[in-house]
Amino acid sequence: MKWLPNAVSISRLALAPLIGYLIWRGLSDGMANQELRWAFGLFVVSALTDWLDGYLARKLDAKSELGGQLDLWGDKILVGITLFALWLGWLAQNNPGQDLVTGALGDPLALMFGVFFLLAIPVRDSLVTRLRAKVAARGVTLSPTFAAKSKTAVIMGGMGVLLAGLASGMTGLGQAGFAILVLGALMSIWTGWSYVRAARRTHDSKSGDASGSA
Repeated sequence: MKWLPNAVSISRLALAPLIGYLIWRGLSDGMANQELRWAFGLFVVSALTDWLDGYLARKLDAKSELGGQLDLWGDKILVGITLFALWLGWLAQNNPGQDLVTGALGDPLALMFGVFFLLAIPVRDSLVTRLRAKVAARGVTLSPTFAAKSKTAVIMGGMGVLLAGLASGMTGLGQAGFAILVLGALMSIWTGWSYVRAARRTHDSKSGDASGSA
């Protein structure tokens, strides 16, 4: 049964493209429809697997490097695809019949939020992953802070509430979800900058030790 945690993580990876497709179709076709209800339900299931795979790994004593990578990338891909699908759906809904580039250029607000979320979450995650790998090559580990761990839960929570509002047609609920998502994006930027500062302190400390030894 030690394969079970990895299977749960893989299921999250497999569901992400389907969720993205349902969100895009749902928003393109109109608010509060069957596609959005399915997207919301599958998103909730996928978000719960983020807790389940970790629980099973501890319970079955099945922690592994592969499992950690699957869990990490499962979160990133689910969040990234969901964000992109929400943005595409927003553009398709507000600019029917137009291609992506024309719709984005004709809708400055959608373009602004799209760039903001892209930089704040997927791009930030990619840069932090590379930074941690670079620092690890020097024998230093940048451990995730409580805020860095919490931001993923806030982002997923915001997406869930936003999708619930879209699926039910409850505008207030959707707006609350969007506000939570913005909070998660700001937390992502802040914690990303915290990683950069920690890496700089580590580099300065190593440089100081090297100078002292010389």
